Amino acid sequence: MTSRESQPTTLVVVRTIGAPIADVFEAWTDASLLAQWLAPGPLVVIHASADVRVGGAYRIVARDPLGTDHVTTGEYREVSPNTRLVQTWIYHGHPLVEQYFTLLTVDFRAVSAESTELTITQELLLTEMDREGNRMGWALCLDKLEAILRR
Repeated sequence: MTSRESQPTTLVVVRTIGAPIADVFEAWTDASLLAQWLAPGPLVVIHASADVRVGGAYRIVARDPLGTDHVTTGEYREVSPNTRLVQTWIYHGHPLVEQYFTLLTVDFRAVSAESTELTITQELLLTEMDREGNRMGWALCLDKLEAILRR
């Protein structure tokens, strides 16, 4: 466990993806690609938009098998191509708060010409249970990301 994760309100996920850094970064910034992977497990993205610039907004609507929509919106705070994205991550519809605000940082590091290390840091989570739920959600999303990048 990293020092950042010693707090129950911060999650750090590190994953190596077998794809070039430019492809991985594009998958995080192109709405048509986000629509293919940014929903955990059986959820499917039914709408994705992304204005990837500092101050630009994004919106992801994912539908679960029961037909319930899960909406995440936010604003890009830092955009460094092939290096880093920092964005607010606001989930609408959490049982405890109407708008669940967290801060998401994604760091990209080339391991080789065909391999990229992603470090996802999500801060301001409400509880340790939320942190672990988000850890599972990110793992499922990243499985889908790897699958689309292998095609």
